[in-house]
Parts: sequence; C-alpha cells; structure tokens
Amino acid sequence: MTRIFPAGILFLAGWFYIHSPQVAQPAPVRVRLFSIEQPSEIRLTTGDGQTVVIDARKAAPTFRSAGPVTIQRASHKPVRLPYPIEVTASNGTLRIVTEIPLEDYVAAVLAGESSNFRSDESLKAIAVASRTYAVHFLNRHKAEGFDFCDTTHCQDFRISAVNDHLRKAVNDTRNEVIRYDEQPIPAYYHQNCGGIPEPQALYFRQLQDGFCVSRGRMQWSAELTGSDLKLALGGSDVSGIEIIERTSSGRAQRLRISGREMRVVDAENFRLAIGRTLGWNKVRSDLYEVRRSGDRFLFEGYGAGHGIGLCQDGAAAMGEQGYTYREILAYYYPNTRISPLR
Repeated sequence: MTRIFPAGILFLAGWFYIHSPQVAQPAPVRVRLFSIEQPSEIRLTTGDGQTVVIDARKAAPTFRSAGPVTIQRASHKPVRLPYPIEVTASNGTLRIVTEIPLEDYVAAVLAGESSNFRSDESLKAIAVASRTYAVHFLNRHKAEGFDFCDTTHCQDFRISAVNDHLRKAVNDTRNEVIRYDEQPIPAYYHQNCGGIPEPQALYFRQLQDGFCVSRGRMQWSAELTGSDLKLALGGSDVSGIEIIERTSSGRAQRLRISGREMRVVDAENFRLAIGRTLGWNKVRSDLYEVRRSGDRFLFEGYGAGHGIGLCQDGAAAMGEQGYTYREILAYYYPNTRISPLR
C-alpha cells in the first residue's frame, strides 16, 4: 500500500546501546543523510512492508520510525537502514536523520575514509582516530538538530558500504579513544601530507613524514581559468592570486586575490570553495605555489587535504611495513595515550 504520510504520527522513544555489562556505550549519534544532494521526495519501505511517500513540496511532514526502513531517492540505489530515522521538511527539501550506535557509525566512516588500506593495523588506527574525532566533535551540528553530516565536513559516512572486514577493525578497537591531558583529542586525519605534516598542537606530528613519501611524494598540478575562479568565488572577477602568508610547514595560509576589488582570503576556505564547485581533484592541498600564465592560473603542489594529524597514506605504509595500530597512532599523535571511553 502506498500513501502520502501526514504530519506527526509515530513516536520514537530514546534508546541506549550497551556493549557489555561492564562498559556502557554512548547514546547513539544523530547523522544527517544525503547532506549534499538533499532530496525533496523519498519513498520509504518500513519493516512490515508498508510504503510511505514523503514529499516536502506538498506538505511539511514529520516522520519517525524505529526502523528498519529502506529509502529510495529518485534514480539512486535504495539504502537500507536498520536504525531509527526522523524525516522533516524545510525550504522544499527533506532532512533525513538516523540514530546510530557509535561503533556502527565508526564502521560507516571507515567505509568512506579507508578505501586505500590493505593492512588491518592501518584500518584499526583509522577506527580509533575516527571514533576519537566523533567523541571530541559530538554535537557539531547541534543547532541543526543532529550531531554530524555524512560528508567530509564531518567524516565521510557510507553506511551502505560497511562489511565484515570493517566491522572487525571496529570491534578489535572497541571503545578506544586517543587522549591528551585526559581528554579525547580532535583526531584530525587527511589523505596525504606531502611528506610535511602541519603541526598545530603538541599532539600533532611536527617532523617530516618518511612513511608518507616511502613510495614517492604525491605531486599534483591544476590549471584554472579566470572564469573557473569567478564561478568558485561567488561571481568575483580574478586577475591575480598571491600567497602572502604561509604556515610553519610551508602551506598557504592567506591569499591576496586581485580583481575589480583586492581582498585577502583564507587559503583553506579558498581550497574548499574550489573543491565544492570545480572538484576535489583541482587544488588538492594548501601546500603549493601558484602563478599566472596568460588567462590561466597554474597551481603546483604536494599532498592532499589539510595535512593535520594522521596521514592516511603514511599510515597505510606503516601498516604494510609491520607496525601495529598503536605504533601508528603514537607516530602521528605524539604525547598521547589510548584509553577506553568512560
């Protein structure tokens, strides 16, 4: 049976996840699904086979279910969730939030963040780092009614790609977090530091990373036109780009952008704007030089991502060379210790 779901039926009570009699796990984290391509209409199939169509353009529905549900969006593959969900509407789109136990959240993050790992120890290192990141940044989107989005703004969350291999890495490190001064740290990680990590605290590596470059230094280049930059920067003309300040690791920190008006911008915000608009394979890190050639701007750099914390390519190399996950974490987060959640 198919029907349009009216506002406000079904009630979902809060719940608590227990792993063992000795250690109580945190309450489930709330994750917003489909954060980038926010749907205006979805078709849900509930556990008892009932089909529910929710259209944000026809009503302002509020739907809650204890799960499981299968979510179908237009031409996308269906997504099955065994967890509670909540669906609300705003400005013609749907906000779909699921409640998921922390350890299951970590497994879904591994599915999105560890595709290049062949070593179980490297995978376990990322499991601990991503769990610590989640604990430290819990309630990041509290004002919006959830804890995390499902994008790299928080952590890349891919619930449909979880498998037994990922679950084992999570279970092998269950409940473990990285602490400094007894507090879970902001356990940042990134794809490739280019051999030069970005030191920002006593618990982030401050030396050159030989593991990251053990198979060669990751080098990239990109050519962007003035039109490309105008599109990415909200319609502002660009005639020149100059790096006016760098971090201690040599990364661009502030840029002077010339055009009809001259302005100074944060280099990371510039990179993120390019990535969201033109693709993440353009300006891949902040470790670069830039020059103009004719009507084009040439970027030449190393690495991928912000360069802070654990380097995923370096961690992958360490695991393949026989290092344990604890040794990997000690290398990238010095002066810290691993301990259970309390």
